[in-house]
Amino acid sequence: MPITASPEQLLDLLEAPYWKTPGSTSRKTEGRTARRTEGAAAVNLTVVDHIRAGRQVLATAKRIEAEGTPLALRKAVALRQAQALKSLALMGERTDVRKIPCPYCGAHGLMLTKAGRAVCINRHCAAAGVQRSWGLVELLMAAPARPSGVRRSVTRPRDDRDPAVIVRFLANTAYPISLDRFHRLARMYDLPSWASRTAKNPRTRAYSLSDVLTVHAIETAKRNPADCAAAPKPACDGLADAFFKANDESKDNVIVGLQANEAKALCQGCPFLDPCLAAALAEADEAQHGVRGGLNAKERRELKTATQTPTAHVLKGRQPDRRYRTEKRSS
Repeated sequence: MPITASPEQLLDLLEAPYWKTPGSTSRKTEGRTARRTEGAAAVNLTVVDHIRAGRQVLATAKRIEAEGTPLALRKAVALRQAQALKSLALMGERTDVRKIPCPYCGAHGLMLTKAGRAVCINRHCAAAGVQRSWGLVELLMAAPARPSGVRRSVTRPRDDRDPAVIVRFLANTAYPISLDRFHRLARMYDLPSWASRTAKNPRTRAYSLSDVLTVHAIETAKRNPADCAAAPKPACDGLADAFFKANDESKDNVIVGLQANEAKALCQGCPFLDPCLAAALAEADEAQHGVRGGLNAKERRELKTATQTPTAHVLKGRQPDRRYRTEKRSS
């Protein structure tokens, strides 16, 4: 995700007197009662608190980066990028999050909420009518998603927009399109349209933003195969050290446990979670190593023991009953 300024530069910019004055951001720093009794605040406390917390986040990212493992480097980059997005949002620039594709549907339809979470506005991505949302660090560490198939609204949806509005929305993504290309895509994928509710020209047609987002994601994946592979990637792709050195006895047990927990967190939501776990459980106990299928080696061995049939569990490793054999011969 290209961010023009570094998080350090953005925090330095927020140190400027303009940003520290009351009312410089959209969030109020005090209520009416406080203003009447104590007067206006000397500084914008929202900005001051953000700068202090941002410095701590960057220090944490630097400390994590010093570990040198692929997972640590990946998390440090995510922390820094998330901090930059929060600083830009405080300055009123909340559209940079649209440059990141949705980890579930692959569409560039993410919006940043006031709570600092990224929400996908693609109707086709919602699970049972509930919008999917992610924390910024979680979003930036997620594996690229494969775009879903073409979706077409049957009835007129609530997110129908004029083509010009949709083009302006996509202009803030990493892959903008022109108005002419928008119409070509609409004809190519046979997207449904309705009479515009806002345009003065009665012949102007409106399209569902969610329909266009799915088509835009598919075309983006075709034109940029390096950004989104033809098949979904597992979350552990390129992070073998983090997943298979979780049982390294040369390291401190606390550090190993933390790395294993981070590796397990990456497994959640992976489309290969079930087959990965099934393949790991099919191997012998002595071959169980590292984090696979969201479980470490000990947890997988315990799961295998719990799922074995009672007869196999009782007879496994049990010596023959010599007394029974002697009694049988004497009879």
